[in-house]
Amino acid sequence: MENPADEKTASEGQSAMDLSTEEKGSTEQSPPETKSKKPLSFHLAFLGLLFMVFIVSLDTTTLAVAIPIIARDLGGTTLESFWASTCFMLAVSVVQPLYLSSSDVLGRKIPLYTAYFLFVVGSLVFALAPNMATVIVGRTIQGLGGSGLDVLNEIITADMTTMKERPTYLGLLAIPMAGGALLGPIVGSLFTQYVTWRWIGWINLPLIGASFILTFFFLRLRPVEGTFRQKLRLLDLIGMALFVVGCAAFVLPLSWAGALYSWGSWRTLLPLIIGLAVLALFVVYERVPAQPVLPYRLFKNATAITTFLGGFLHGLVTYTLNTYLPLFYQAAFSETPLHASVTLLPMNVMSLFFSCVSPISVSYLRKYRVNIWTGWVFLTVGTGLLHIITPASSVSFRTGLPIVVSLGVGVLFTVLVLPVQASVASVDDTGFAVGLLVFFRLLGGLVGLAIGSTVFSSIFAQSIKGLGTLPSSLATLENSQAAVGFIPQLRDLKGQVGKEVFDQVTGVYSHSFHVIWIVLIVFAGWGLVASCFTKEVSMEKEELGRQRPSAKVSPSSSLRPLLFHIYTMSLLRSNGVLSSCEPCRKSKIRCDHAVPCGRCRRRRKPALCVYQPAPMSKHPNRRDESSTDSISCGSGSNTTVTASTSASSASSAWTSPLPPPSHLRDRYPDWSHHGTSTPSTGVFGPTSYLSVLRDDIDDGSSSSLALFAKSLQQNTSALIDESQIQLGAELLLILLDDLALYEHMATARFDHCQGDLFPPSALRLILSSIRTMLHESISEPANPLPSLLTLSRSMFAASSTPFIVDSAITPTEYFSGMSNRWEIIGLVFAVIGCSACLLPQHDLAAYWAPNRPPLDRKGLAAVCVSASEICLRFLDYTGVISEQLCWATLEHASLLTLLYGDYDYRPYKSLSALITLLFTLGYHHRDTTSKLPFFRAEHRKRLVVATYAMDKGLSTFLGRPPRMIRRYITIEPPLDIAFTDIIASPEEGTPSDFDRCPETAKVCLFLHMDSLYDEFILQRILVQRTGASTAKLIAVAHELLDNLLLLIANRAVGGGDGNSVVWIISSLGLPPAGVLAIELLHQFQNPNSYARVLAGGFPRSEIIQNLSRFAADLEYVVPRQAGNYAICQQARSVIRSILDRVLGGIRGAVGEGGEKEVEMEGGNGHGKGDGKGDVAVDWMSWDFNAWMDEDSDLVRWLNSS
Repeated sequence: MENPADEKTASEGQSAMDLSTEEKGSTEQSPPETKSKKPLSFHLAFLGLLFMVFIVSLDTTTLAVAIPIIARDLGGTTLESFWASTCFMLAVSVVQPLYLSSSDVLGRKIPLYTAYFLFVVGSLVFALAPNMATVIVGRTIQGLGGSGLDVLNEIITADMTTMKERPTYLGLLAIPMAGGALLGPIVGSLFTQYVTWRWIGWINLPLIGASFILTFFFLRLRPVEGTFRQKLRLLDLIGMALFVVGCAAFVLPLSWAGALYSWGSWRTLLPLIIGLAVLALFVVYERVPAQPVLPYRLFKNATAITTFLGGFLHGLVTYTLNTYLPLFYQAAFSETPLHASVTLLPMNVMSLFFSCVSPISVSYLRKYRVNIWTGWVFLTVGTGLLHIITPASSVSFRTGLPIVVSLGVGVLFTVLVLPVQASVASVDDTGFAVGLLVFFRLLGGLVGLAIGSTVFSSIFAQSIKGLGTLPSSLATLENSQAAVGFIPQLRDLKGQVGKEVFDQVTGVYSHSFHVIWIVLIVFAGWGLVASCFTKEVSMEKEELGRQRPSAKVSPSSSLRPLLFHIYTMSLLRSNGVLSSCEPCRKSKIRCDHAVPCGRCRRRRKPALCVYQPAPMSKHPNRRDESSTDSISCGSGSNTTVTASTSASSASSAWTSPLPPPSHLRDRYPDWSHHGTSTPSTGVFGPTSYLSVLRDDIDDGSSSSLALFAKSLQQNTSALIDESQIQLGAELLLILLDDLALYEHMATARFDHCQGDLFPPSALRLILSSIRTMLHESISEPANPLPSLLTLSRSMFAASSTPFIVDSAITPTEYFSGMSNRWEIIGLVFAVIGCSACLLPQHDLAAYWAPNRPPLDRKGLAAVCVSASEICLRFLDYTGVISEQLCWATLEHASLLTLLYGDYDYRPYKSLSALITLLFTLGYHHRDTTSKLPFFRAEHRKRLVVATYAMDKGLSTFLGRPPRMIRRYITIEPPLDIAFTDIIASPEEGTPSDFDRCPETAKVCLFLHMDSLYDEFILQRILVQRTGASTAKLIAVAHELLDNLLLLIANRAVGGGDGNSVVWIISSLGLPPAGVLAIELLHQFQNPNSYARVLAGGFPRSEIIQNLSRFAADLEYVVPRQAGNYAICQQARSVIRSILDRVLGGIRGAVGEGGEKEVEMEGGNGHGKGDGKGDVAVDWMSWDFNAWMDEDSDLVRWLNSS
């Protein structure tokens, strides 16, 4: 019977769970896709948004029919009437981008409440206005508030919903939007005729109150990180000021051109030119701020650019049609405004219908390009068909024909939002992209109205002159700018002027409007052409932005200390409820279970936010060894973490204290289940204990492989501990939190290199499968933890069994079919950590949310080290070994090297584990790849070669014996083929002709330097052991340093290969530089003894120059966060000290106790030194890294004077 003390203990006395056969079977099947259930608060908050949309749409369209009555009652002038009708739209267009930028920095709620307040104040000022000036002020304030309400409703909808479900909610938003547009003129007419026009302002108050109450109490969005002062510093105040000034100066002349002043007037041209100049300055300046009003990152793909252009053109056509089509019906058919609205009612109703149905159809088709193309076709054709409507057209004809154009207007109004949201690089930019589309549509409407006014005035002026002299009652029409305002009077003059004259005048009106339709056809055609460049982006994304609805349990950021996050979520009380922190528990206040919690953050006392284990969950006789400020993690943890633990300590081992012996005996039955997990035995060689039992074996290696495969099939699943399941769920939650960022980071580093073992093609398949797995398993995005617990349990079940691969599997199926294993999760964390170390800071800034604090690269790498180690310990617990485990271990060892340096013990230990795995799996044998598919065989060869190269490089660098000996490795080397060609699987089979990798030339240079380094080592051994001349050694060291300096001088400008250069500097540069520097010092200390060496052609001047350049590279090329930074700076200090002595002529004494003589032996070129000024001991007998040791005689001697 095995000793239970030798087994891994379960979590703090919890009983273990065994997997039944039914559970195992269920885990093998993919979970069915379940529809996400939204909480009641979501629906109530969305109802508030619907009220908000209805209010803005109603208020925008209500005032148009009431302006004449208001001007009559208040004695307003024509100029005041003009400003009263246009100030609302002008205010909306000027401040809308300001709401976008501020909501992205400050959070959505502060700008939203500001918009509510301004809209209410504006409504009150309008309703109580005693004169037209007050009406203009009230409408302007309403516009400032309505601008925020108009854009924030779509932004918040994007925050609350995923890309997959958003089309449905956009269709629902279109209902109140179109309903308000339809009811606005009717409500305005009823109020002005039967009550009073002031009710147009009063009606807003109850509606806005209902919307405010719903959003205030039920809209739960995550706040943006940082204090209010920090957020204010991120606001682009200069950019906002430039935009407001430029946009106001540009929009104002567009509004009055052709109405108040002509296009040629200085009052129109001067502000227009000033506005364009300021906007140009604004566009240039927007490259400077960290959180710009107009982020350039949204314009980096063709889909976004064409969609923004489409929104501008759609607004241009739609606003112009909605403005001039009713006027056309009034002028051409002598209809009243109400009659014209009724005639166009079918068009507006169908536009409402198509705007609602179109996004809902996209939610079923999962494609939007067909809808966009259909919308542009109908908008272009429908606008052209308006040209055939003449004053002689029948009522049914002029009522039904505009329905064609309504299809295009309605479809494009809602569907254009989808491609711009789907194409953003980061989900956090979705709201900003939506807001920009709304702004471009509004700007297009303003430009369209200006174009329509200009076209109408010019055509009308030319046509009216052709009629000759008009009657005195029509003389006003000779001024084309007054033609639109004269339409109501024209209807009254129908019986006073002759029918022929009246028909000619209506014909002029009809012709002028027809020219507007022709111009709009051109713009609609441009929109159709632009839509052809819109790409079909996947709409299956289910991630939410950083301001998504807050969950019941706030998941920590991936950059917070990992152990605190894991511990907080794993402290469950006996009833399954999460424990509260000590301040909240003592105050009997609800805690949000974050670290630190929100209440402690608000009180600015995060240090007091300590979580204690629940009392009822402890064993009554167990001694509590944790202090009040400590954290003891669950099963499998061996580190007690204090409250001051940082992210860098997250890589500690994991165990828990053993229970008393009496309780150990009580748990013998539970531990018996651990024995059911049969560890993988591995491959047995020809000298193993099994070889003598099988006399019929001809090839021991191949037979042992078959035996190993059989042992894998007999391996049973290990016991799954509940605390480990909880820990696994926490790792998945951390990965889910910023998955889009991690995907970009994992593949961005390959912009500077091709990659070897895991190039972008394979990584994208792995990451895509993980994303799909996470999103399909989460049933409630607002509270993903329960679903992740279920997923974690199934992943333990999958990882406890071997990964069986079909021999006919394709590369896509292979790399996408193992996302449910902890090896792959550990691999992904290690890849993310390596990317955090390798990517330059400016590259990371492109993928990091602009309003969040700068990304802590080293902190993220430390978190990834801890997460990767936890995944590897999960697999140690299951006892299953696999090729995927080798991947994860190799990437983990690389991460440790990048983070802690080559001289650290941790990467050396991790590499030993990897070599053990390779030998255990038998991957050093040729037979392991003979029956594999081509891509798997090549991938396994690269795994072995990468491990071999890493072992040789690290062993040489550290001066230790290698663990992987070449004579025992019979596997063939990999082919020099790009991995994209390796995993290609065309219908004709794998191609036989391959192009060489684009990095082949660079690899050849590295091979040449490796060859020089090998010769350098051999020459050094010859000098040490045989007393050979140092001339050849110096020559090789000089050539090696020359090549290295050439490589450093031609490094990537953006710093993408920074860590590769650092590794080459430390591994291939420090040894020859040390040899040259100490040789230079010896010649300086013993000029007489080295006269013969100098005469032999020692390039002293060139070596001094190279050492000076190399010392400068050590200081400025090696970044501070590099793992080998410390040893490189120590080497720089020694080289500069030697150069100072040599060039400054300083011959200091060795000092007391350090006086030794340098003995020169014949073949070595060393002779008797000159006394106390000589450097101690024979430098050739040292290890070539000893010159960097701070305690060595050389370094102490250099520092002594």
